[in-house]
Amino acid sequence: MHPVRPAERPHEAVASQLRDAILSGQFRPGERLPIERELGERFAVSRSTVRQALLILDQMGLVRVRSGVGGGPFVTHETLPAAIAAFENVLAVDPASVAEFARAKLVLEPVVSAMAAESITEDQIAELEANIAVARSGLERGDQITDVMIDFHSILVNSTGNRFLALIVELMGRALQRLPDMPDTDPWQLLAEHEEMVDALRRHDVEEVRALTAAHAVGIWRQVIDSR
Repeated sequence: MHPVRPAERPHEAVASQLRDAILSGQFRPGERLPIERELGERFAVSRSTVRQALLILDQMGLVRVRSGVGGGPFVTHETLPAAIAAFENVLAVDPASVAEFARAKLVLEPVVSAMAAESITEDQIAELEANIAVARSGLERGDQITDVMIDFHSILVNSTGNRFLALIVELMGRALQRLPDMPDTDPWQLLAEHEEMVDALRRHDVEEVRALTAAHAVGIWRQVIDSR
C-alpha cells in the first residue's frame, strides 16, 4: 500500500488499495485492519477520508466496523449477503435484467449438473437424498420449503468442486428467490424432478442429467422470461 496520489479521489483510492490487500490475502477474514489513525498516516490522508473508504468496503461486504472496546474495522467472513444484495439491486432497478438473469440460469444450470454427474460421490448423493427427505417432510406439514429447494442446487453445484460456479449459482438462486412476482410452481412437481435428477446422478448419466436439469429450469424460468 502506498500514499494516495494527488490525481486520485482519496477515499476511493484508499478503498481500492484496501480491497486489493484483502482479496490478495494480506488481511484474512476475521482479522482487524489497522486503526483509522494508522491508515491515515499510511495513505497520507485524513481520518475522515479513511472513514469514507471503510464505508465503501462495508457496502462491498468486505469490512465490518465494530464499536466498543476491541472494536475497529474487521475483514468480514460474510461477503455473500452483500453480493446477493448487489444482484437484487440490479434486478430491482432494471426489470429487463430479470429476463436476462433467467436466461443465464437456463444456460448455466444444465452445464453445472452435467459436471456434477461426472464426479459426484456417494456421500454427495446421500446429501441430496437427505435434502429431498427434508423437503418432502416439510411439504407434508404444509411448510414453506423454498430455501430447502434452493439448497438442493447448492449441494449439486458444490459437488463439482468448482467454488466459482458454486458462488455464481448461489448468488443467482438467492437473489431471484427474493424477487416479487415470481412464478407459481408446484412444489411437489419440483420435488419429483429433483428425485429424477438424483437417480440420473447416481448412475452418472451425464446427458440425462443435463436434459432433466434443462427441463426443470425451463419450467420455472420460462414464465419469468415470458412475463417481462
